[in-house]
Parts: sequence; structure tokens; C-alpha cells
Amino acid sequence: MKVKKIVLLLIVALGLTTLMSTKCEKDDPEDPNICNGIVSAIATGNIDQTFCFDNLSTYTYEPSNYITLWARETSTDVGFDIKISAVNNQAVTPGTYNCGSGEPGFVEFIIEDEGSADSDFYKSQSGTITLTQASESTFSATFNVVAVGYYNEKSVNFSGTVDFSGIVK
Repeated sequence: MKVKKIVLLLIVALGLTTLMSTKCEKDDPEDPNICNGIVSAIATGNIDQTFCFDNLSTYTYEPSNYITLWARETSTDVGFDIKISAVNNQAVTPGTYNCGSGEPGFVEFIIEDEGSADSDFYKSQSGTITLTQASESTFSATFNVVAVGYYNEKSVNFSGTVDFSGIVK
């Protein structure tokens, strides 16, 4: 009888020791305000919304002509386009580029939701793109532009970051 009590006591002690030596780690749910996509952007003005463009559609790196990146949000019908064109036979290099008519920089975001009053092509009219890095497989930039809807002619302030680093096929 004493042996059974000692064995039971040892099992309980071993179990408590095991429980006390392990720790519970609770996975924090992903913060919905953090964008892990290619482009993170905020629109204010006619549209007040945060965007996370996480699906690369195309990326073209031809710095003697232009560099362009087009991405979409997986969960919506919203697209993003950024382009920097070469000027005066000078290749596109890191630096700040103006946006607007006749300027080398261009930013556009496209809302294709047929049922939405916000459906439009919002094209940059003024502002800048600051390119920090570009190669055949990377593109890093920030942008801050005023974009105007092609159809509704309403203004939207559109700013954010582009951080593409991956393999292009």
C-alpha cells in the first residue's frame, strides 16, 4: 500500500513539474492595420480608406525607358499602378520624381466595383514618388500624390509605400 502511495505521489510531482516547466504561448491574431503586401496606401478626401495591395500583377524593370509595377488587393477589386519614366535619355535611378501632366512620375489606383459610387480610375495630378531602390527583382519607393477620378473628377490624397522584393517571372 505504501509503494502505491509513493508511486502516485511521484507521478503527481512529475506531472506538476512538467506543467510548471512548460509555458503557454498564445498566438496574437494578426493586426488588421499592418499590411504585409507589396504596397501599403492610405486614401483621404473623396475616399477615406486604407489599402493593402498584396498581389503582384506585373513588374517591368527597364530603367533606360521606365520602371512600372502593377498590384491588386486579393480581397477586393482595387488595383494600383506606379510608373517612373526616363527623361532626356537619363535612366531611372533612386531619387524623387514629380507626378502630373508631362512629369516622369505616375500613380494610379483603380476601383472596379460596379456597384460602388467610388468606381473610377484615380490618376495622379501632382505630388511625388521617391524611389529608394530598384533592380530586376526589387522596387522600393514612397509616394504622396493628389489623384483625381477620371469620371467623377473628385480628388483623393493618396500616399504610401512600395516594398517589392521577390522573383519576377
